[in-house]
Amino acid sequence: MSQGTKPASQARSRATRDKLVAALERLLRTRAFDSLTMAELATEAGLAVGTVYRRFENKDAFIPVIFELYRARLDAYMAAEGRIELDPGQGLRAALRQIMGSAWGFLREHGHLLQAAHLYARLRPDLVGDDWQAYIDASLASARQVIDLFADEVRMGDPETAAQMLAYLLNTLPLERGLYPEDGAGALIRLSDDQFVAAMADTIYGYLVTGPDSDENPNP
Repeated sequence: MSQGTKPASQARSRATRDKLVAALERLLRTRAFDSLTMAELATEAGLAVGTVYRRFENKDAFIPVIFELYRARLDAYMAAEGRIELDPGQGLRAALRQIMGSAWGFLREHGHLLQAAHLYARLRPDLVGDDWQAYIDASLASARQVIDLFADEVRMGDPETAAQMLAYLLNTLPLERGLYPEDGAGALIRLSDDQFVAAMADTIYGYLVTGPDSDENPNP
């Protein structure tokens, strides 16, 4: 049971929870989680405020729900349109653009969930849960597959380092613009989505094909 959630009869509890989860997601598409109130969640769900409090002790009890929603969306995406078949004949640069286009599409669709998850993973790690390591491992495994598939183009000396950096860059480059397009570094970008995807992919491509620094490899 999620932290802060009060027990209730199963059928009524599930119906109430489903209404609140749907209401929460609708509100998150236009509002930051920290600006929401329990009264607004109740109104959006068509429930009395007291009913909400009988199901959730306070607003923080909704934080695990955000992570549940995000994981569910990510799992569904990776099982369907997020499953990318890469052709070695297409070349590394084209493959990176395909991967980054898929990642950017997911972020654009579900950024309202990721924004809250990204923030509260740091502010309230006690409410996040401990099953994120599987996602980290899967991301790294996918990066290793890309490095192996295009090994003839990758010039970084250590494939494991290249895979770690590839996984890191794929998961961080889109964040600023995707989550905070009007604030900070994200506000600097004035590219179309297609241009942005291509630029991110080409940035990673440049890293992978440049090769190690001459000081690390004095005998090329």
